[in-house]
This record gives sequence, C-alpha cells and structure tokens, in this order.
Amino acid sequence: MTDYKFSENLLNVRMSPIVSISEEVRKLAPEFKAKTGKDFVLFQRGEIDFNTPQYIVEAAKKALDKGLTKYPKSGGEDLFKEAIINKLNYFNNASGFDKENIVCTYGGQEALELSFKLFEGKKGVGFAPCWSCVLENFVPYCGTDFHQVPLGEDFSIDYDSLDKALEGASFFYLNTPQNPTGKLFTKEEVTAIVELCAKHNSFLISDEAYEAVIFDGEKHCSPTSLDYENIISTFTLSKTFSMTGWRLGYLVTRNKEIPKLLKLGNYTQTAGVTTFLQYAAAEALNNHEESQRAINAMVTEYEKRRNVFYDGLASIDGLRVTKPKGGFYFFPDFSNFIPKNISGEERKLYIYKRLLNEGVASVYGSCFGNYFDDYIRFSFSTTPVESIKEGLERIKKICG
Repeated sequence: MTDYKFSENLLNVRMSPIVSISEEVRKLAPEFKAKTGKDFVLFQRGEIDFNTPQYIVEAAKKALDKGLTKYPKSGGEDLFKEAIINKLNYFNNASGFDKENIVCTYGGQEALELSFKLFEGKKGVGFAPCWSCVLENFVPYCGTDFHQVPLGEDFSIDYDSLDKALEGASFFYLNTPQNPTGKLFTKEEVTAIVELCAKHNSFLISDEAYEAVIFDGEKHCSPTSLDYENIISTFTLSKTFSMTGWRLGYLVTRNKEIPKLLKLGNYTQTAGVTTFLQYAAAEALNNHEESQRAINAMVTEYEKRRNVFYDGLASIDGLRVTKPKGGFYFFPDFSNFIPKNISGEERKLYIYKRLLNEGVASVYGSCFGNYFDDYIRFSFSTTPVESIKEGLERIKKICG
C-alpha cells in the first residue's frame, strides 16, 4: 500500500470524545431499558432544547423569498455587520467598532479556528479545565504549543502561575462563561487577564458562546468592552438564539489588520456565510424586544434546572460542587468516591463507568485537559427537571 504523506496537523485532529460517549450511550440504552424499564438520563451534550424563535425563522423565509441566495460577501454582509455593531453597543457595552473590525463566520467554531490559525505553531495558553474542542481540534490543527494553567479552589485564578505561563506566549484563550465549570469571569478578573496579556505582548482570544446564559442577575463582561487592541472576541448565535444548526458566528477586534487576514482565511475555507442566513441573523440581533423575550424564557428555565441540580448535588456528603453562574454545566469533584489504589485510565473512567451502569450519561473530566481526572461534567441543557431528579437519585446511588 502506498505510504501517503498527509498533513501531520490534520492527522493529529481528533473527534470530540463527547461524540464517542453519545455513540456508546446509544448502544447501551436499549439494553438498559430492557433490563430496568427506564430510560438513560442524558447529561452529556451541550445542545439546546428550545426552538429557534419564530421571528428569526420568518426572517430567513423572507430572505429566501427575496432571492438572497447568491454568493455572499467575503467577511460578511453589511447588514449583518451593522447588526453586530448594534448588538455590541446594546448588549456588551462595547463601542467604537465599525464594519472593518468584524468577520462573519460559520458558527463560533470557525471564528475560533481562524483566530488560532493566526498563531499557527506558536505558544498558546489557556485555563484548565478547557473546552474539549480546543484541545482535540484547534490545538492540533493549528500546531499550537498549548500550555494549561489550572484553576484553583472554586475555580479561582492563580495570577502568579498565569503570569509565568504567558512568558513567550502569542495568545491566551479565555472562555467566559466557561465550559465545563460554569464559571463567569468577573469584570475584575477579565481586566486583570487582559492586562497580563498586554504585559507579555500576547493576544487574548475570547470565546463568549454562553454570553446570554447568565444566572442570579449577574452580568457578562465581554473583553470587547475594554479599550485594548490585543483582544479577539468570538461569538455565536447558537446558544443565545437556539440556533445550533444554523452555524452562525462572528469575531470582532479593535486591531484592524486582523480582520483583513481572517477575511482571506474565511474566503479560502468557505467563501463566506450563506447570504439568507445572514439576513436572519441580522434580525435576531436587531430585534431587541423579541430577542430579550426569548432569552429571558430560556434563562428562566435553565436557572430552574440549575437550582434543582445544584441542591441535589450539594446534598451528597463528600461531593465537592461549585454552583455555576453561567452556561449549563456542572463540574463536580468525585475524588472522595474513587478508590485510592487505582490510577491512570482506570481512575479517569471509574465514576463515568459507574454512572453508565446506572443509566446516566456524563463526560469524564480528562476530556477537558489535565488536572481534573476526578471530575465529571454534567449538562442540563436538554434535561427537564423531572429527569434531573431521576438522574440525581442514580448519582446518589453510586456515592452511597
């Protein structure tokens, strides 16, 4: 057989382990149902179980009726970019942007991949735990030398460790609110991180996918609201507007040289975002009254689920859990329930496998990098309250 010389970077890209977990659950679910008469409780995926608001759907239909089906403008249509500027002012308290500061992308994922690609082969830094797609996709695809700085107790920041890690780094990756912890970085924390990046002449790549899913009356602080040129903020409509399948996102930066480069990258990869979808996206961002109504309904439901889930997890003696301020994930520490004499892969998968045996799908902590092998991620994004309660009973069973 011919020994083909394929791209090392592409060969190192891996499918998200969450996909493999979902496939495993699909295989196990029928047998579990036959044996127990019960369904699996699905806590593994970060999908949205709300429909896209109807006013956005109607805008897409209207765009199709208008014949907006031609090639899109590279980097984004003006009407979408103008809507983004409007949204940045209204929602993020971020002013001073114009169309040259923006690149429209296929989802936040392309925005992040393009941003990482700017620093191909360079040193990057991020907190641990870290979203699995960064570790499995962007880092190997872009040949990034990625260093993780572990968050401390209650997911606090060790600024001395961060300062040291940023030496020689081209960028720092920040996800706020964070997947998998649910940590909402405060304005003081965001400002301190940006200032450390500026000190080391590093860029900040900010991933703000969960910016609208915030609890307890807290506010999301977008780095775009700070007057620094070393910030690239990436956004998606997926979570905010229940549009995961639409694949719509964008990035913004005060550095006007970066969009010139990334517009070319965007054109090379996809030749731009589907025209009629941009029309619908503009309506989503411009119609503040309708969008706020939809967001409020979603957040109210998620906050209810979070509260039920937290009360149940916090009632388990020996389980360490932090209440998430944003997103829809818990990341509790199960170390008190893992035998001391096991290590390696057996330890990483111990709680995950016990949960599977009880009909609970979750994600094991090592999917999110080093340092958190004893942790488990639970998502409540598609799980109604009654199913959460059932899942809690099964979790308590393995902790008994």
